[in-house]
Amino acid sequence: MHDFEIDRIVKIIKKRRYRVIGLQLPEGLKDSATEIADAIKDKSGCDIVVSADPCYGACDLADDSMKRIGADALIHFGHSPIFKKSAIPVEYISVQGDSDPLPLIKKNLKRFSKKVGLVSTIQHVHTLEKVKKLLDGEGFAVKIGKGGGRIKHKGQVLGCSFGSAVSVADDVENFIYIGSGNFHPLGVALATGKRTFAVDPLLREVRDIGPLKEKILRQRYARIAKALEGKTFGIIIGEKRGQMRKGLAFRLKKMLEEKGKRAYLLYLGEITPENLLPFRKLHAFVNTACPRISIDDAAKFKKPLLTPAELEIALGERDWEDYELDEM
Repeated sequence: MHDFEIDRIVKIIKKRRYRVIGLQLPEGLKDSATEIADAIKDKSGCDIVVSADPCYGACDLADDSMKRIGADALIHFGHSPIFKKSAIPVEYISVQGDSDPLPLIKKNLKRFSKKVGLVSTIQHVHTLEKVKKLLDGEGFAVKIGKGGGRIKHKGQVLGCSFGSAVSVADDVENFIYIGSGNFHPLGVALATGKRTFAVDPLLREVRDIGPLKEKILRQRYARIAKALEGKTFGIIIGEKRGQMRKGLAFRLKKMLEEKGKRAYLLYLGEITPENLLPFRKLHAFVNTACPRISIDDAAKFKKPLLTPAELEIALGERDWEDYELDEM
């Protein structure tokens, strides 16, 4: 079950006398949007507008669009804040889960190395201290790192930022990720190079992310190898405020041109195969926007969609052994 903090939201609405609010949820929570809207409407009398666009994280805030439609404030679910300023007031709801990971940890103690790092997303980061206490009692040496930058809590990871894991990677032998899915633990494994286990309290299973990591790295090597043949490249600059890296894009363009390649800057809001399809004369693309699109959606794109570090490998500016995950 998830805690959408309806009563807190209603209290804020009434205190600040909001008449229209926007709701923004990540894809995994959108199915609850109507339920949330009904609950808020019934208790506050406020009009609700739900953002139906894809939401990739707090970097993809719908504050500007909600302001244009007349919303007084935006309620953003499932992420912690990364922006200091916004077009309209934004309230962040972490949507904490109530699943207990301790039984799974206890059943799988023999699978973990004694020097272990703990990480999670905003939904389960509140459980890390309890897990640490359990593991400490079993003789483990446990580290929970500080991320900095976009990271708000100790041990928290984002899809594009794994500083809390990287900061303790040299002191641990493996990582335990608390949460659902493979998206975040895969990022931990790629960013740190350490064995990573996903402790999934929803599916009630523990998964070794190693085989998935190796599969992804083989796929990335194939994309890089194919891009080696390319002579014309499109460098994507993300339109979304939290994903825009103009300086990096211009630096990569210069690097390509110094290697005798043609490079074109493409300004794009949604990076999809359909939006890149018209650029048939380009042999490969470089993505400076959301880092995970290149990794997790690679199979959807017919042409290589490289990360900045992968382009450096393709151009001989970086060794494959120095492969690193692109982070923001």
